[in-house]
Amino acid sequence: MHIRRQFHLCLAAAWMVILIVVVRWEWASNLGDTWKDFRKTARLSRYEATEQIPIENDKNDITAAPTSGSPSVPRNWHCIPLTTSTVIVSSVPKSEPTPLPKRVVVMGKLESEDTSWVNTDLSDWHHAIYVVDGQNFTTPDSSILRTPINKGNEALPYLTYLVTNYHSLPATIAFVHSHRDGFPRAWHTDAPNHSAAAMLKSLNIDFIQRNGYANLRCIADPGCPAEVQSFRDPPEAHRTIESAMPDAWRTLFDNSTVPPILATPCCSQFAVSRDQVLTRPLADYEKYRDWLIETELDDDTSGRVFEYLWHVIFGQEPVYCPSLERCYCDVYGRC
Repeated sequence: MHIRRQFHLCLAAAWMVILIVVVRWEWASNLGDTWKDFRKTARLSRYEATEQIPIENDKNDITAAPTSGSPSVPRNWHCIPLTTSTVIVSSVPKSEPTPLPKRVVVMGKLESEDTSWVNTDLSDWHHAIYVVDGQNFTTPDSSILRTPINKGNEALPYLTYLVTNYHSLPATIAFVHSHRDGFPRAWHTDAPNHSAAAMLKSLNIDFIQRNGYANLRCIADPGCPAEVQSFRDPPEAHRTIESAMPDAWRTLFDNSTVPPILATPCCSQFAVSRDQVLTRPLADYEKYRDWLIETELDDDTSGRVFEYLWHVIFGQEPVYCPSLERCYCDVYGRC
C-alpha cells in the first residue's frame, strides 16, 4: 500500500513537470512573437514608410554585395525609408538655397576703366560689370564677365545681363554707366557732382517696385519732349536714329504701328523691378540681344535705338517725360 502511494505521487509529479514544461514552452513562443511584432511596430512608427530614396553620405561606404534579386546600391549612398511626414537627422549638412540679392547694379566698361569705386561706394549693392573689349576675348578669364562683342555702347552689357540672369533676378536692378562722377565725363548723371554712387544711394526703391521702371535722369533735356521723330519731314541726315527706328521697331516688337514720337530723358541709365522684367518672356530679351549683335547699324546708332526704347520695353508709353518735380519726388524722394 505504501509502495502504491509512492508510485502515484511520483506519477503525479512527473505529469506536473511535463505540464510546466509545455506551459513554459508555449509562453516563450508567444513572447518571442510578441517581441518580433513589437520590434516591427517600432521600426514602422519611426520611419512610417515603404519608399526608399538615396541619401548621400560622405564617410560611410556600403561595400556589401546586394542580395540576389535586389537592386544594386551605389557606394557612398544610404537607402532609408522616408515619407513626407518623416523627420530625419542626418550627419550630412543640408545646403540652404542661396538667397537672391535684393538689388544689383549692372554696367559695361572698357578693360582700361577703373570700376573699383563700385565695391567701395556701393558696398550694399551686388554688381555685374561686363568688360566689352580687350585681348582676353581670345583667352577669357572665367572670373570676368564679358559681352560677346563690343557693340551698341551700354545696350549689349544690359541685355547680356538680362538674358543670362533672367531666372535669378534680384528685386531691383539699376543699369548705369561705368564712370564714378565728375564733369564732363558724367554730365548726364543727375546727382550732386554727377555722382553715380550718390544717385543710387538716394534711389527710392519703393517707387521702383510700385512703378516697375524709372529713368534715373530727371532733367528732361536732351530727350524730351520729342527727341526721336521717326517720320520727320523733312528728315535730318545727322539724326541716324530716326531713319533706323521704324525698321528696328517693327523687327523688335513685331508691330508695324511705329510711334511718330519717342521721347524720354537721355542717357540709358534706369532702374527696373524684377516683376517688370518678367512681364516679357526670356525670348524677347534674346531677340533684342541678337538683333543688336547682327544689325548692320553702326555702334552709336544701334545703341541709341535702345536708349529710346528701354522705357517702352519696360512698360511705359512711347513718350515718358515726367516733370522735374515729379521725377525728383518719385525717384529720389525729394518732395
